[in-house]
Amino acid sequence: MNVGRGRGPFAGGPEQARRALVAAAEECFLSFGVGRTTMDDIAKRAGVSRPTVYRYFADRDALIVEVVSRRSRAFSGHARDYIESRPTFTAKLVDGLAFLIDGGRKDPILRALLRPENLGAANGILASSNVAENLTYEIWEPILSAAQAAGEMRTDVDLHEFCALMADVEMMMVGREDLFDPDGPGARELIGDFLLPALV
Repeated sequence: MNVGRGRGPFAGGPEQARRALVAAAEECFLSFGVGRTTMDDIAKRAGVSRPTVYRYFADRDALIVEVVSRRSRAFSGHARDYIESRPTFTAKLVDGLAFLIDGGRKDPILRALLRPENLGAANGILASSNVAENLTYEIWEPILSAAQAAGEMRTDVDLHEFCALMADVEMMMVGREDLFDPDGPGARELIGDFLLPALV
């Protein structure tokens, strides 16, 4: 197949094709829900055939991973700037993770993917691909390594394992606001009370 520039729905080349299919998938996830969205739905929304979708993505799980990766990376630059602006390691961890959770809650696509009825499937897909852990590690590894070097954080904490835990906490707190009493402690308080003491 010729995936270069030319005529047709993806005349801009493979990257333009992937962007268009991701956008179509996001619209379908919002319209139908993740569980009810099919590759046929995505193909129709993008104005292409189903085999064309499969040329770029092996299955719906691969599209979910791509959606989360693209949306998370689009936000991660702002998150890094915010985290780096905090004056202490404690503030970086507590305020930074709360900032990421708040950003996830404000993102309609991520909220749709992580709603209670979708959280189990989405979490399984993201865990099996390590995408959530890897994205979290990209943001936090420099900060956590610096804290360990400065004696502000325990040096026996495995950063990959801790980033996997943070990714799980973030996904749960984005998708399961129903678990938290609106009059009770918020994300910042819960992180400070339960996650931070394990590190310092």
